[in-house]
Amino acid sequence: MADLLFNRKQTAVTKRNDSFQVGKLYPSILPIPGYNPALGFVLGAGVSAGILTGNQRTTHVSNLLANITVTTKNQVNANFRSNIFLKNDRWILQGDWRWLLFSQPTYGLGVNFSDPQEGGAVAQDMNFKYARFYENVYRHIKGHWFAGVGLNVDWHYDIRDKALDTVPPGTFLSAHYDYSLSNQLPTNHYTSVGLSMNILFDSRDNSVNPQKGHFAQVSFRANREIFGSTRNNNTLYYEYRGYINLAKKRKQSQILGFWTMAQFVTSGKQPYLEMPAISWDMYNRTGRGYVQGRIRGENMWYGESEYRFPVSRNGFLGGVTFVNLTTASNDLKRQLLSDHFAIGYGAGIRLKLSKLNKTNIAIDYGRGQGGSAIYFNLQETF
Repeated sequence: MADLLFNRKQTAVTKRNDSFQVGKLYPSILPIPGYNPALGFVLGAGVSAGILTGNQRTTHVSNLLANITVTTKNQVNANFRSNIFLKNDRWILQGDWRWLLFSQPTYGLGVNFSDPQEGGAVAQDMNFKYARFYENVYRHIKGHWFAGVGLNVDWHYDIRDKALDTVPPGTFLSAHYDYSLSNQLPTNHYTSVGLSMNILFDSRDNSVNPQKGHFAQVSFRANREIFGSTRNNNTLYYEYRGYINLAKKRKQSQILGFWTMAQFVTSGKQPYLEMPAISWDMYNRTGRGYVQGRIRGENMWYGESEYRFPVSRNGFLGGVTFVNLTTASNDLKRQLLSDHFAIGYGAGIRLKLSKLNKTNIAIDYGRGQGGSAIYFNLQETF
């Protein structure tokens, strides 16, 4: 980072070593003072690390991301995400582990931004604790194709629905309570434990900050009571990311990126907090312009496009512009996917933290229906 900031000239020794060494960990450590609309003011630390497990010509660089934070909303968040490529990309280990002491409002299901006095969604505060353990193992099949299985655990407990009031005359049935009661689900704790079957395609040149290539994933997850789930249900998930370099003949890239994902319930009913929602994806990046959890539904579709461009000649400073769309369903109100869309848009800056694995500090400003927010992250949004 110092070389980029002060535009230092690289020596011959630096050039010889400007590539990954097999088995060596390359960490980038960053304190996390900041602000997030779902968390308030945040204080903590994060680590982004790259490691190469085999020959760089045949093995992708693995990526590890960990952070722990405390917030002014009395939240504690511990997260560890990993995308590990073993030698010659024969195996991929993909993990998402979390433990949260959390508070967050919910706004019901579907997309609803009308005036609350006209039946629109209102913020309904909730406190809960959440543990997630997702671990998927992929085996190389051919070319850029992989297939694998996974163990996926979601555990919500000590749920306090602060908006709920069942005592007349001020009765108010929250969206969480109404959905859980309608589907005969508990309201203070629930668990989903499932096995998944997964197909993966990955031709990206770099999983941290891709300059070209494609990523696609399809996953079918079966949550079963026999494994410890509160309710049997099946879900189907897909995700796609694509990258086009608009400046192939120039020294610095200009990247146009595309990202889309969706999750559908194919049978059964999921517990309320375990349904897909904005910014509850693997890296909490969807829906810039909206507070985390602002849009939630039995089924959800998300799409985003981002333009990334250089600002400084030495590569230290960059910029992005983006736009996204979200739609979600609500069976109780008969709102289907594509009935309503929520749009988000904005711009941001990028500060180069590591030239070797291309890790950036990302600072974005996003606007959505009803408000705006600033987001701080390690690594690119997608």
